[in-house]
Amino acid sequence: MRVLSYAKLKNVVSASMVTALLLAMTGCVTTPSGYHKYEDIYQDVHKDSKAYKKHKDNKKYKDKNKSAHKGVNVYAIEQRAANKVRRMGYRVNDVKYVKGNRKIMVKAERGRDNYKIDLDYPSYDVVRIKKR
Repeated sequence: MRVLSYAKLKNVVSASMVTALLLAMTGCVTTPSGYHKYEDIYQDVHKDSKAYKKHKDNKKYKDKNKSAHKGVNVYAIEQRAANKVRRMGYRVNDVKYVKGNRKIMVKAERGRDNYKIDLDYPSYDVVRIKKR
């Protein structure tokens, strides 16, 4: 048996590491753009599911995704409206805002009386106060 010298062993290890790195780099560079690592695995499973087929042609589902208020955080709007009504001296029971409406509906109470307060969106000005 012949033993490799230190210099030869060092060259063999260096060459194998460079080869491995070049193979890895070539794999990363030649991957098509827009590639998603789970796309091949789950794409067919998703399109065959019952939920996908059920909502594929549903107009209501499509309209919800194309809403004019795409980036609106409903929770933040409701919190801001509740804070405004609290500053007016009312105790807030319920706040409702539906995307696309220009009105925020707040149910509140002051003393023993219940009120229904409508606020304008996005200015949060009081439009109407109705005693219930």
